[in-house]
Amino acid sequence: MSSFRLKLPVLAFAVAMAALLLVVVACGGTETVTETVIVKETVVVEESREVVVKETVVVAETREVVVTATPGPVMMQPPLIIGNLNTFTGSLAEFGPPLRNSVELAVDHLNRAGGIDGSSVVLISRDTAVNPVQGVDAARALVDVESAAAIVGPLSSGVAIAVAQSVTIPRGTLLISGASTAPSITVLEDGDFVFRTTPSDAAQGVVLANLASEQGYGKVGIMYINNAYGEGLADQFERAFTAQGGTVTAKVPHEDVQPSYVSELEKATDGDPDVLAVMSYTGQAKVYVREALEGGYADEFLFVDGVKGAEWINEIDSWDALEGTLGTAQGSPATPGKSSFESSYEEAFGFPVSHPFMAEHYDAAVLIGLAAAKAGNTTDSAAIRDALRFVANPPGTVVGPGRDSIARALELIAAGEDINYEGAAGSVDFDENGDVVGPIEIWTVEGGEIRSTGRFETP
Repeated sequence: MSSFRLKLPVLAFAVAMAALLLVVVACGGTETVTETVIVKETVVVEESREVVVKETVVVAETREVVVTATPGPVMMQPPLIIGNLNTFTGSLAEFGPPLRNSVELAVDHLNRAGGIDGSSVVLISRDTAVNPVQGVDAARALVDVESAAAIVGPLSSGVAIAVAQSVTIPRGTLLISGASTAPSITVLEDGDFVFRTTPSDAAQGVVLANLASEQGYGKVGIMYINNAYGEGLADQFERAFTAQGGTVTAKVPHEDVQPSYVSELEKATDGDPDVLAVMSYTGQAKVYVREALEGGYADEFLFVDGVKGAEWINEIDSWDALEGTLGTAQGSPATPGKSSFESSYEEAFGFPVSHPFMAEHYDAAVLIGLAAAKAGNTTDSAAIRDALRFVANPPGTVVGPGRDSIARALELIAAGEDINYEGAAGSVDFDENGDVVGPIEIWTVEGGEIRSTGRFETP
């Protein structure tokens, strides 16, 4: 699967609805208007595994709108088009569907809250396959062909940097990643067009180092994916761990797709480390963790956010062997906003929140919608960017996730009042670099499941 594309009949329908409302406004009176919510999904088949997503146009609730005659025609805002750069194939494919569902839920909540000045929010998703070249092509399509006003994603930091430098920064398009955690993103010369709703690995590396020391590991070997994410996390961990008196015996990069990682495993476990730190994605971990266990290279591991998923452990049937393994990932303790998101997600999709960065993706899409409302514009990305901190940061009335809370936020914005969105993933107060600060969760493999330990650390 290479792309999800909004088809012309759907666009024509949206335009027709806009034209209908234009006539109503010009003539005045009371009319019944049918809101249209566009939901985009696709079917992907990969390695005998089917990920279902449908393409439908859903006609939502009918509501009565009172309009007053005006001297001339009043132009309605066009739809707010949000692009989603996601990963449905490649080494992060396990993350793709739940993260896209999270963005879709945000779009649904925005539309059911009334839309942006009465206009619908449209979501268009494309696959990057964790490949910078494909990611850049997908981003160009979203911006140049689909006219996306802003983009949520990508997942991989390496793809995010390539997309930002090649597409979104030159074109002045807002990009908010809910998963790209490389510290190097903080210092991008981005013209203030790159934001993220997840904390940098500058925090995760420190928390992981503290955890290693706490567990009594004096020597750590590292396997990391050879991109901005893996390199940045490995470097941050090494600095923090050695400052505490620990030793990194080896720090070995690997490429994204390899049939075997035995050569890298031999180097990473040279020096007899106490534990092997796995700083990769699920697609690589399922290969080399199995090889490490079967070949006797390692039987103690430390995990990170990129491998916090159950599917790959199921695939290699290693729940017993990995019992008690600890890991870190961006995450927040229970809050009303987090609970609202999780209950809404399960109600909408029939299964619970399952992966890191789901709440962060939801928050990114909601913020784009609220910023567009604040800017009074659904197509000008720079205007949406300029309004972003006004809806995400204090001061202002605190609002949160969920259709009702978003509806309240839109009402306050329309009344000219300030809001402060506190998200499903926690606070999303953007600093001057477009970064947020948040806690790191410590999770574990226990009883055939991925479970939280209930510990959340902030360095």
